[in-house]
Amino acid sequence: MPATFDEFGLRFLYPDNWTSVVDEEEGGNSATLQLPSGGFCSIVRDQSQNLDEQLVDEIRDAIIVEYNEVESEILPIDSFFDNGLAVDLKFYYLDLLIMLRTIVTRIAGQRFVIQIQAESRDFDANELVFGAILKQLRECDPSED
Repeated sequence: MPATFDEFGLRFLYPDNWTSVVDEEEGGNSATLQLPSGGFCSIVRDQSQNLDEQLVDEIRDAIIVEYNEVESEILPIDSFFDNGLAVDLKFYYLDLLIMLRTIVTRIAGQRFVIQIQAESRDFDANELVFGAILKQLRECDPSED
């Protein structure tokens, strides 16, 4: 039986063996779904005035500071949502290739930064689940409650 995420006016199903944590220190504007294998899906309701590109640049810069190098590839946003910005970032941690998909988009009138990160094999193994979550978010309409 899948678990249900129901925060920020968003509702979607996710695997019941994942752990969901809302970060109260962020004013309840951030939640993380932790995969058993160590990857995660983070959803942040962003209320800054930064441009989408600025948000992605800040994330990329933080990774460069921590891990030295990062490879980035802009993805077509329409594969995920109707508007926004989607970028894949790849970097090495120890001997592992880490994949980080970052999506900045508007859902139900709010801007969200969605980050999906896992070691490359785990990312590939869970890509269908990630896609199903993104599809549910794309179709999310809190007025249907």
